[in-house]
Amino acid sequence: MRTHDDRPDEAIAQLPGLLASPDLSAAALPRAAWLANHLLGEKKGDWRGAWALLKRLPLAEAGPVLLRHCAVAATLAGDALGSWQLERQWLAGGANAECVRLALRLGVLQGAQGSTPLPGLLSEFSALLAALELCEAGELDAALASLLTNIVSALLERDELDIRDPSCAEILLSGARIARLLWGRAGNWVNHERAEYLLALTANRFERWPDGLSAADAGLALIAASGEEDVDRAFLLLERARALRGAGRQAEAEEAYDAAQALAASFDADLRPWFEDCARRAKREPAAAGS
Repeated sequence: MRTHDDRPDEAIAQLPGLLASPDLSAAALPRAAWLANHLLGEKKGDWRGAWALLKRLPLAEAGPVLLRHCAVAATLAGDALGSWQLERQWLAGGANAECVRLALRLGVLQGAQGSTPLPGLLSEFSALLAALELCEAGELDAALASLLTNIVSALLERDELDIRDPSCAEILLSGARIARLLWGRAGNWVNHERAEYLLALTANRFERWPDGLSAADAGLALIAASGEEDVDRAFLLLERARALRGAGRQAEAEEAYDAAQALAASFDADLRPWFEDCARRAKREPAAAGS
């Protein structure tokens, strides 16, 4: 988990031994399954390879998170019958059928992002969001919120995203708002402030500066009221600076930007490149922002 981003091929080579290890605890299986899906499926497009590893796991007593990861891999590997069996197993535990269906489809959508054109992704995502607004998820709130957060975050990074398209903006803003709603029901204060960060990031991406500023300030207020979280605070300050700069409030933008840089002075080498990338975006002139 620590090295897979920097050395993905090395991590992939270790996956078969990891997943077959008798020392791998039942509690660690969901994270290991996620790692297989992420590296083999999402990064390499090898969903058959991911599913070949996952279906060897002891799934008879699997919990909902592991079942979801396995069902997503089975679906994207083309094993519809295997996916249906895992879905039935999940439902047998008493989960809400509609919310299970949505969680599985969101998981498939997340996994398919790398190989699917943006218009198709947005269309399907919009349909799932409409259904999600009607679903009382309950015990699946956190899982659905996490999936929404990951999907919106990834879509915001797509180069072909048209920030001038109002329908595209509304789909992603709706996704961020529903994620915030679900985290509000299921998460702790850190989840809550990070949901505000996602909303600020989304609003700023589409140059909705007042919405971006409001969300960034809400996240900063949650941190101030709840505890220390300097990393998140620094990134929220960058989005505050970005929104203020876009709104033409240059002096305030510089103040927020400088405060973020001061916090980032102590960041380690792994975090610094991500921060600097976000800082460059917050420092842009308003005319270039969002391009």
